[in-house]
Amino acid sequence: SASGVGLAAMVPAYEPPVLAAAPAAHVVDVSAATRDAEESLRALQSEAPAYCAQYRRALAEDLADLDELACVRRAGVDREGNPLYVVIPGNLRGDSDLARARRYAFRLMHEHAALGEGGKGKPYSIVFAQNNVNPRAAELTVWFVVQTYRMLPRGYKKNLRMLGVLHPTAFTRACLLLLSPLLADNFWDKLYLADHVEFLDDITGPERVDALGLPEEYLAWDKELDARAKQDEEDLRAGTLYGGVVGVGTVFQAPGLDAR
Repeated sequence: SASGVGLAAMVPAYEPPVLAAAPAAHVVDVSAATRDAEESLRALQSEAPAYCAQYRRALAEDLADLDELACVRRAGVDREGNPLYVVIPGNLRGDSDLARARRYAFRLMHEHAALGEGGKGKPYSIVFAQNNVNPRAAELTVWFVVQTYRMLPRGYKKNLRMLGVLHPTAFTRACLLLLSPLLADNFWDKLYLADHVEFLDDITGPERVDALGLPEEYLAWDKELDARAKQDEEDLRAGTLYGGVVGVGTVFQAPGLDAR
């Protein structure tokens, strides 16, 4: 009978998005990378030993499953023609090893780690899609983000042209707060906080956001945010926002003081 059905059976299970495999052109040629790795790593060893150790380990690992998850991948170019990468933590499984995913990202993006003669390297941009859609994905922590940043060679930081954060949350603000003493002044000119997918065109260029290949769940979250904002506006006008504490015409008065 209906009364005998448990609540868990009545709630549909979360189904992760069906993802297209990353284009073959974006898969790292590990054998070629291994041949070229040691020269670049020797130049970076004294500056970023932890990064070098993680990159060497990544070259020896089978990371094909992370290719399939597409948690980090190339997504064409930014509006200036630089390589553009998309980071989607929501594509990770609940049991995914975050340190292993980080090594995968290092292997994919290593060409941007070094600075050449005159302090110039290969510029690139990143879109980071904050995970608002998959509660079962492995959860990034603020410490993990700070630890990763501290591993990076200077080239990664100087070569970054634009960093877009889609659907920023309190997690995003906490990371930026803790990293702020380590960030160069010009970092803030590179940062774009996008409340909606369409605002990422500041990075991709006009009418090229679709090329990012974001899962449909992120577009659905845009609609959810719009619906919440509309409801809040209606509640504000009706004087019912936050249980009627805030409404149009509300007068705030300090305790013990007469309104004048």
